Amino acid sequence: MITIFCTPKNFDGIFDVIQKNALRSWRKISPDIEIIIFGDSYGACEMAKEINGIYYPDVKCSESGVPLLSDLFFNANKLCSFETLMFINSDIIIPQNILSAINYVRDYFHRFLSVGFRWDMEVTNNIDFENNDEVDFFWEKAKFESIKSSPAAIDYFIFTKNTIKNLPNFVIGRPGYDNWLLWYARRMQIPLIDLSNEIKVIHQNHHFKFHNLKKDPKVHLEKDGLHNRKIHGNKVLNLLDANYELRNTSILKKQSKEWINRNLRSLPQIYPEFSLVLKIYRKLYHNFFHKYF
Repeated sequence: MITIFCTPKNFDGIFDVIQKNALRSWRKISPDIEIIIFGDSYGACEMAKEINGIYYPDVKCSESGVPLLSDLFFNANKLCSFETLMFINSDIIIPQNILSAINYVRDYFHRFLSVGFRWDMEVTNNIDFENNDEVDFFWEKAKFESIKSSPAAIDYFIFTKNTIKNLPNFVIGRPGYDNWLLWYARRMQIPLIDLSNEIKVIHQNHHFKFHNLKKDPKVHLEKDGLHNRKIHGNKVLNLLDANYELRNTSILKKQSKEWINRNLRSLPQIYPEFSLVLKIYRKLYHNFFHKYF
């Protein structure tokens, strides 16, 4: 089983709808999943009671009052009841087959970081996850109406306990921390597995008028966004840099020509201390490959 943890925005307006949809979808997966809700956002305590989750309001925040990634992961590793954890954004609806996908990964690796694409979709109504017909209708609708998002948009992270720890003080909900986590996994030689072939998660679209914001913080950097950029220093990767993938119930190491070429370009960024050697190796590799293949 797994421990899911999150830090929602205030349950107000459209966020009341989409966050309740998301958290109810998590609970629908199994009554035995542990769900921890961090932060003192409006309505979080009541939602924790509804889904039989754990409410943990005391988290460290930036000066603007936004939770810090480091404290969330520290407390999640400390409080969790299970060896597998998932940090997920509170607007993400997850499918029923996610546990089986996680089990395949756990059977293959003793430590890992699993991630995947999200599919964006307009959702404006509450979904009754106790009504199987309504749930089936939602997923059927998602086949036609959801749109696969950018490989730079990462909304869930599944990992073994204490594999991801001692993190910098990134601010949640601001750009960069998600892409840095992928860089961190590759840097620490933690297997990075893309679950997108088997798992389709739905991101419910929303506006960006929260936490004193008025515009998309990934486009219009404000103080917390600039803080994140300073920390990551462009040490960022995206989903295309995962070195493994789950496909047809099997964990496969990526070996396509496209991935090898991309990986050769990414390695100097992952290991900057060896960047000169890696760049020379890449040049030699391409010269050899084009000459003999």
